Amino acid sequence: MNNNENISISKLLALLDIQDDDSYIITDCELVDENKYLHVQKKLEPMYCPKCGSRMHSKGFYTRKLNHPVLQDSTKFYLIVKQRKWHCNECNLYMNDSFPFLDRYAHSTSITPLLVLNEFKHLDLSTAAIAERFNISDTLAHILFERYVDLPRLPLPEYMSIDEVYLNISNSEKYAFVIMDFSNGEIVDIVHNRWNSTLEDYFLRIPLEERLKVKAVICDAYRSYLIMPDKYFPNACTVLDSFHAVKVIISYLNVYINKVMKRYQERDKKALKEKNHDTNRDNKTIKKSREVILLQNYRWVLLRNRDEIHYSYNRYYHKLLGMNVDTYTIEKLFLQLDPHFEGLRELKEEYIQFNQTEYDNEFDILLGLKDLIDKYDRSEQSVFRDFAGFLRKNLIPIVNSFTRIKVYRKSARLEKEHYARLSNGPMESFNRKPKDLKRITRGVSDFNYTRNRILWATRKNPVIKGVPKSMDQILSKKGKKRGSYKKNK
Repeated sequence: MNNNENISISKLLALLDIQDDDSYIITDCELVDENKYLHVQKKLEPMYCPKCGSRMHSKGFYTRKLNHPVLQDSTKFYLIVKQRKWHCNECNLYMNDSFPFLDRYAHSTSITPLLVLNEFKHLDLSTAAIAERFNISDTLAHILFERYVDLPRLPLPEYMSIDEVYLNISNSEKYAFVIMDFSNGEIVDIVHNRWNSTLEDYFLRIPLEERLKVKAVICDAYRSYLIMPDKYFPNACTVLDSFHAVKVIISYLNVYINKVMKRYQERDKKALKEKNHDTNRDNKTIKKSREVILLQNYRWVLLRNRDEIHYSYNRYYHKLLGMNVDTYTIEKLFLQLDPHFEGLRELKEEYIQFNQTEYDNEFDILLGLKDLIDKYDRSEQSVFRDFAGFLRKNLIPIVNSFTRIKVYRKSARLEKEHYARLSNGPMESFNRKPKDLKRITRGVSDFNYTRNRILWATRKNPVIKGVPKSMDQILSKKGKKRGSYKKNK
């Protein structure tokens, strides 16, 4: 071995948490087919029995090949450990040489679990991809994670955001229930489903003293969520997320646009039938009319907030419409399709303006909302009469959504403090992460593993188990029942 090799070996020994002294012997260091092999053994010294104190006798060596994934280049690094076996003739005790980097029966060094767990914080990596990076099996990577990571629920926050995320763990449990601390964006816990019976059992297990500290529950328009404070949090109010209130208008307007489009499609079918009669043909389809094309592709004219539309005078030839258009032309053509479109957009914009206004006190919010409800009640369109009923039913939760509190958000690796309005915006941003994990892993079937994987990746300071789970605990879990298959003979 040359000087360069000695330097690299010294660094590797430091990574193995052993001193480069006379206690260990490096017998060889070689590179074979882009794989690095370091041969290590202990120096022969007298060994005394820890049980009776008698001198033990050597029974020879046996060799172990250990994966040690510390190198970041394209090569794989292995330790070839010669481990001596000892025997005490007095008490018949057998024992082996001990190494600080080696566990009993392990095929990888003790640093491997920490490196693997660190990679599990990246939700864009599947278990198979992590295993390949460290030259271990995906089963071992999965077992390592389950042995060391089992994160508990965090204390309930004062301002609690709740929502569901689609995980499709099983046919009966497609949606998981998520609890978030609105103040800092941390995930408090994930529950395996959103059934009323499950949530009742979950929250009633939490001490009343802790539940009394909750001041607000932020949610969407799902009825079971809206009544949750009355059932579990006596000191909390319900907050209806402003985005979901606007979403109700959008859904109503979408239904109305579909009715208008259906009217034009029926007109086109009738025209086709008359044309077939006059020309003695039996054509089944007809080219889409200009009106149908506009209603299918440009409903944003009615649905998008007016101040979010990017207007432009740049004209271009629209092949489907057969004419030169710009943003203003598209808008004009769309609004002409139905005599009520213009009025519907104005009524929608009034609620958008109300929702974006910063009020001085709760009385002004309540007054402005009641004025809108009265105006919508007098509307000629059932769309906004129905929306007025929704607003009246959720009057107080909508007013509560204008509350602003101090929050902590990370920006450019710095945690900044500012005031924000109560909403489920941070929750909607988080919901993308479980969906990404589900897509990368091509589906999930183990809820506990999925829950811990998400919490491990999103919490600020997650802690691994001081005493890892035993293999019996890991392997005793019951998985999904295997489907039918044909056994190869």
